[in-house]
Amino acid sequence: MKYWLGLGGLALTLTVAGCGTEDAVTEEPEEGAAQEETEQDQAPEAATEEEPAEGTSGDSHEGGQAAVDPYDYFLEDGSTARFEGYGNEFAEFTLKTDYMEANHVATYEDNGGTVVLKVFRLHDDRIELVKQEGEFYDEYEASFEELEALDVISTYLEFPIEEGQEIGDATVIETGTSLETPYENFDDVFVLESVSEEDGSINRNYFVEGYGEVKREFRANADDPDEMAITSTLASIELGEKTK
Repeated sequence: MKYWLGLGGLALTLTVAGCGTEDAVTEEPEEGAAQEETEQDQAPEAATEEEPAEGTSGDSHEGGQAAVDPYDYFLEDGSTARFEGYGNEFAEFTLKTDYMEANHVATYEDNGGTVVLKVFRLHDDRIELVKQEGEFYDEYEASFEELEALDVISTYLEFPIEEGQEIGDATVIETGTSLETPYENFDDVFVLESVSEEDGSINRNYFVEGYGEVKREFRANADDPDEMAITSTLASIELGEKTK
């Protein structure tokens, strides 16, 4: 390229010498400079055209709905919660939480008469009940393969939670409601309700993100306003030493 410019410069000098004018000297360099400026102006435009694609990708990612952490619907690993009960001698119970392998969580519910083991399998969009056994007084142990082999019994929760949503045989009847408990007053509570086809009795379960189930309510006759409901409500949480 430098070699070409050298020849061009030589030809230009000869032309100037032959014509004896200064106009040709000034016009030629200006044309070359204008060409270089045009090339420089075009280069940023090409780079600018590629930027929106990257920006669009970021915008679509930000616009997506935040994923739900299914562990937020269980108490911390190794914790034991006490539920205060009314209306029945077995309404009061303790609930121990144990995190297992392969995204499984076990709970031990002790109401003084029996201990009920429940094992849940956690997915990004749902929680499934995969094992339930009463009169279980030992610690449940299972390998990764054994946990994965457990069959689904029912869907416990399904995300996102919306009012009117059906989850198994229950329906989300309220979202964003408030609830007073002996442990804490909660906001943004959602309520699952299931009605028995046999006798018309009603079960309601109250959930809070970050805690899980914080209250249960049973009514044998929903049409009788004077009937006392059987309730179990979160009263205290004791954090144990984590084993996982």
